[in-house]
Amino acid sequence: MKNKNKEVRDINYSHPHPKYSRQILLSQIGKEGQEKLSRAKVAIVGIGALGTVAVELLARAGIGSLLLIDRDIIEESNLQRQFLFDEKDIGKSKSATAQEKLQRINSQITIVVETIHLNAKNINLLQKYDLILDCTDNLTTRFLLNDYCKKEKKKWIYAAAIKTSGYVLPIFPEGPCLRCFLREAHLETCDTVGVLNTNTAVIASLQTTLALKIILEIGVQSKLLHFDTWNQTLQTMDIKKNKNCPTCNGKYTSLAPKEETRIVRFCSQGKYQVLGNSVDLKEIENRWKKIEKGKTKLTKTENSIQINNIILFKDGRALIAAKSEAEALSIYSKWIGN
Repeated sequence: MKNKNKEVRDINYSHPHPKYSRQILLSQIGKEGQEKLSRAKVAIVGIGALGTVAVELLARAGIGSLLLIDRDIIEESNLQRQFLFDEKDIGKSKSATAQEKLQRINSQITIVVETIHLNAKNINLLQKYDLILDCTDNLTTRFLLNDYCKKEKKKWIYAAAIKTSGYVLPIFPEGPCLRCFLREAHLETCDTVGVLNTNTAVIASLQTTLALKIILEIGVQSKLLHFDTWNQTLQTMDIKKNKNCPTCNGKYTSLAPKEETRIVRFCSQGKYQVLGNSVDLKEIENRWKKIEKGKTKLTKTENSIQINNIILFKDGRALIAAKSEAEALSIYSKWIGN
């Protein structure tokens, strides 16, 4: 009598890449595609609502090298949509916390973090990365990325999500850029109009899918994609080069040396970033201990120190909870100096 289970017993379920076996089965990826993913180097700027989804998907897909850049810390209001984080992470660095969790998800990949305010002085950190994902929440950083990528001939993907919809646009060196269609303006933020958590997840997933296709060298066109998660409608729009675009005409204004605005109000209510000069965190710690005389607990990490409503980074940058710019600057002056 024939054994009906013989065929099942003869199947070898072992796989040289068990972690990625299900996506290797896809005709769009396969073994060769997986090797491309493992050699890829991707930088993600902004580890918030979009960035946490994008980096987790990229890490699980086996992208060989990831750079995570974010200047912020985790707040309770982030937990509604920033899926890598939980209540125990409140007050911690977004980039460092994401690295720790992603490394537990995939210990086979390289993850580098930079808890910095990205600007024209340090943007060369992106030099060795093949692809850059914009997961930020402000036009200043987006235009900085736009100018840098155009000048250095790098591919990058713009993404933005607000309320219940969002946009994604892959941008290539030879094609139209962000400034070709987007001018500087005051935009709505999640802090002022809200955002649906399923919306940020969908937009980040679309952005990450385009990233995978670019790495796999599958044809991707530079079309602006608009998706309304609530109404489930999708639109694509052709973007054409603007002959008056300064970036496409070689004027990289965001990369020009200039005095940065010292204080910036963040998306979250009542939080300001104040820029300063590099500091010795140990010296600051000792000074704060003398002032407080043990009354207030200090929280320390490798790159920062926190007391009360101040988080100070070793580059002199501070995140301060305050009611106004004037109050934030006053707090900085009192606790850190001018």
